[in-house]
Amino acid sequence: EACDDVPRLLEFKPSAVELIPRTILQLARSVPAYARQMGWIAGDPSAVLAVEFSGDQPSVLKEAVRHLDTPLVTNAWRDSTSSRLLAIAESKEEQARVWNIRKMGLGILDSRPQAARPAAFIEDCAIPVEHLGEFVREVERIMSAHGTEGGIYAHASAGCLHIRPVLNLQKGEGVRALRSIGEQVLALTLRLGGSMSSEHGDGIVAGEWIEKTYGREVTDVMRMLKRAADPDNLLNPNKLFDAPPMDTHLRFSESYQVQTWTPSLHFEHERGLAGAIEHCNGQGVCRKSNGVMCPSYQATREEMNSTRGRANLLRALINLQTTFEGQKPEFVNSVYSALDLCLACKGCKAECPSGVDMAKLKYEFENEYYKSHRRSLRDYVFGYFDVVAWLASSIATLTNVMMSMPLVKNMAARALGITEKRPFPRFTTRRAKAFTTESMEHAEKIIFISDPFGRYVEPEVEQAAFDVLALCGYRVHVLPVVGAGASLLSKGFVEAAKRQAGKVLDALDQVDPRHEATVVGIEPPDIYCLKNDYFDLLPERKEEIASRVGKVWLLDEFLLRSEAFHNLRVGNKVKKDALKGNSFTNNKVKFQPHCHQRAEGLADDGLPSGASATVELLRLCGYEVELLDTGCCGMAGTFGYEAEHYELSMRVGELKLFPALVPSSSKSIGFEGGRVGATGAACRMQIQQGTGAEAVHPIMLVRELLL
Repeated sequence: EACDDVPRLLEFKPSAVELIPRTILQLARSVPAYARQMGWIAGDPSAVLAVEFSGDQPSVLKEAVRHLDTPLVTNAWRDSTSSRLLAIAESKEEQARVWNIRKMGLGILDSRPQAARPAAFIEDCAIPVEHLGEFVREVERIMSAHGTEGGIYAHASAGCLHIRPVLNLQKGEGVRALRSIGEQVLALTLRLGGSMSSEHGDGIVAGEWIEKTYGREVTDVMRMLKRAADPDNLLNPNKLFDAPPMDTHLRFSESYQVQTWTPSLHFEHERGLAGAIEHCNGQGVCRKSNGVMCPSYQATREEMNSTRGRANLLRALINLQTTFEGQKPEFVNSVYSALDLCLACKGCKAECPSGVDMAKLKYEFENEYYKSHRRSLRDYVFGYFDVVAWLASSIATLTNVMMSMPLVKNMAARALGITEKRPFPRFTTRRAKAFTTESMEHAEKIIFISDPFGRYVEPEVEQAAFDVLALCGYRVHVLPVVGAGASLLSKGFVEAAKRQAGKVLDALDQVDPRHEATVVGIEPPDIYCLKNDYFDLLPERKEEIASRVGKVWLLDEFLLRSEAFHNLRVGNKVKKDALKGNSFTNNKVKFQPHCHQRAEGLADDGLPSGASATVELLRLCGYEVELLDTGCCGMAGTFGYEAEHYELSMRVGELKLFPALVPSSSKSIGFEGGRVGATGAACRMQIQQGTGAEAVHPIMLVRELLL
């Protein structure tokens, strides 16, 4: 019905009419980066037509919209008996959200973890617009007759709809359906006066259909022209007139085989390790210069450092039909080199339309790689940082004195492979304390998971968290196990991470056997490791994990959901407003979230999560917050401390983050015009070392308001 309406819409001379079907809208809600952009649509429409009017006179454009003779709904879709509703996007930001959902169509259709994938072989048909509705109905009938469906989207105003039937080409019936559907759509297209190729050209896919489209005489003339211009057949051989049959030369076919190692992580959702590697469809959204994905590619612009480049290397590795140990060392080392520069930011998991999780693949590869390769001492220091930090803090005075001596510090750095250009963290014997009074004996219990940095290096941040929870009237129980295992996982110590995850779950069972208590923390990698990665680490305990993760929150997220916090905040505001001159100045905050926060999906309760939760929390506390659109800071845990990665780490920071802070930075907690907030301990170090600005954890700012 949407396609039937296109000829009428074209009478109003729009600059574009694009079709977005229900399939894309539903799948978009499963990808965090796109789900956050769908506020302009509610409900479950069968299709959306994005109609664009262009020009330099807004009043004229609005008048054109009024002539569409469609019920107008401002800003959002609403339930109605009418099948046609209208929402208007005027600002660049509103328009970008609409077009972003439309443009990710190809990738999102390929995001489902299944062997049957959307196949590109009839996606370039061009049909006279007056027959577009008839064409779509017949294509849907053809696909249904072959027991499949497909995405149908894109350029309705040009009569060019991209269609990708979902087929399993690793089976014979899938390949046979490929040809049968192609031949039937060709006959339909020619009957309606259309062409099998338009936007993308004939190439190797539609070359077989050229003579049937244009006839022998015209095709022979085109062959003569090709021979005259290219007598040696150097330009695009085996395309167009001498193209092979369209169902040959397939990447995936009946003969396609792979051999993977037995993974240590769980890949059931991705159809096993091979399925996770093959999940990349090659669209190349990762080759961009904005967002988080992929920091090392953005800094180097080298294909092997993109998510697609790494996926293709891994695909080649498992397609060589030999075991991991049997691979040529130079090839394995090439894969290692590409994954070594993956910062495990999880930007791909949130921003790749297909949802490729390269961080997880890196953990799995490194775990297998180091079964036959020697690890550096540095990996053990960083992976087991909770143990190292505990030892260093127990003799903090001696540790800090020794590490402040240039000779000793540089010798230690060289021995470990750590850059000499960064200072070592300063450890402390002080510990944050969660105070509990008699009046709190029957208060709601909150379980707090400490991270190594907050416990042994920055106890003032952990103390701020305890203070805020106590002010809200909660009884805080600090879990005796420090860290959820994120540091182990980041260095590929998968088996050790499993053991740490088991310790955390066992400790939780001891203090909360009924799984009733809320679990919070302040370091995003550890909290999101528990919430998202434990399923892959301990699949045998998935029911136990599932019963807990719904109550696992970054502290910022939990406070937003806390009635006690909101009551306290409102009470404090009333008191402060009553005191003359007590309004605090310097309340502007530039906020750099941890990459794992940016990657966090929408919460089931509809309230903000991830970076949005921190922004909302600070705004509720009276701060003017600017969420920095600066991508990854470049430190990425310990990545920026590793000698061979230091330069790249700084280049990533210099892309956007440092320029956003340097003009007004100073060596104080508050710089002229505002403050810098950052949830990640590594992010705060990178900001201080790269710009001189002292970044603080947002919970410090929340405590400042409440006290």
